[in-house]
Parts: sequence; C-alpha cells; structure tokens
Amino acid sequence: GGVVMPFLPVLPEEQASADVRKIYEYATRRWGFLPNYFQALGHDAQLLQDQVNLYTNAMNEERGLPKIIKEQIATVVSGINMSSYCLPAHLEILGRMGMDKSLSRRLSIDYKSAPLDPKVMELLKFCEKLTTNPGDMQRADIEKLRELGWNDAAIFDAVLVTSLYACANRFSSGLGLTPDFD
Repeated sequence: GGVVMPFLPVLPEEQASADVRKIYEYATRRWGFLPNYFQALGHDAQLLQDQVNLYTNAMNEERGLPKIIKEQIATVVSGINMSSYCLPAHLEILGRMGMDKSLSRRLSIDYKSAPLDPKVMELLKFCEKLTTNPGDMQRADIEKLRELGWNDAAIFDAVLVTSLYACANRFSSGLGLTPDFD
C-alpha cells in the first residue's frame, strides 16, 4: 500500500520551533526514539511538555512498581484496547528492556496465558477490570491486591499507568497515529 497518513498532521522535528525541538530531543533521549504521539502534540509546546513530563514521571519514576511491570501493564492495557499505535511501541520497549519477544507478544494478545508470577497476574487482572469495567471497581479489588503483598504505592502506579494508557490508546486511535515500529 501507499504511505499511511495520520488523520491529523503531526509536527516533524524539522518543522518544529526551537522550544518544541528541545522537548523532542529530551523525549528522544528518554525513549530512545521520538514517538509520533509526542509529534502529534508539537503544535502546542506547553501541552507537549506537560505530556512528556506526565509519561516520563509515570513510566520512569520507580515509586511503587518497577519500570518493567509498568511497561507490562501498558502492553496489556493497550492490547485490551486494541491500540494499533501503542502496542508496537511497548513491545519494542519491553524488547529493549530484555523481555523475551514471545512473552511480551503473549502479554499483548492473551496475558492470562503468560507464565507470570501469580502476584503480577492478579495485578494485571485488576488493570484489565479497570480498563473494561471501570464502573465496577470496589474497595475489595484493592484489598485483594494488598493481601497479595502489593503496597499502596504499587497499587497507585498500577491505576496511574492503566488510566494513562486509556488516554494514550484513545488519543492515538482518534488521531490515527501511525505506529513508530512495525
């Protein structure tokens, strides 16, 4: 086929203002590539900066969960939301973090079949429920995670990452963003 274009234009680096280019450079250093997601925000330097800060903080700061588990959550949530943009990006990131390709692929398609620590599996089931049935969330869902040994900081991170990818998956789908990786 021809070149797939996003529904709305993104702002490539060569067209960006000096301010935006600086943020792009920072994002590239942080992620190892410049996501189309951020280029879609390039027309508004403040919004771009806010989003880069939000995702950097959520995904890179180890408050409650290690980065690899947060990437696994992002992958599972993006799989459930069938995000053709976010999934390839997080599969790529998991690969760069050293995760086996068949395992990360399984997370994206049918995470319940992945050979994961049962404690991590329950965390992912919690994230699935929050993604598919947010209105059904109850205190008991949190209590179950606490009983498994997850502390409040870890549960907070799980909710934060799940919620952020609800946003990212819909933002990228609505704008028709083309994947950064095949």
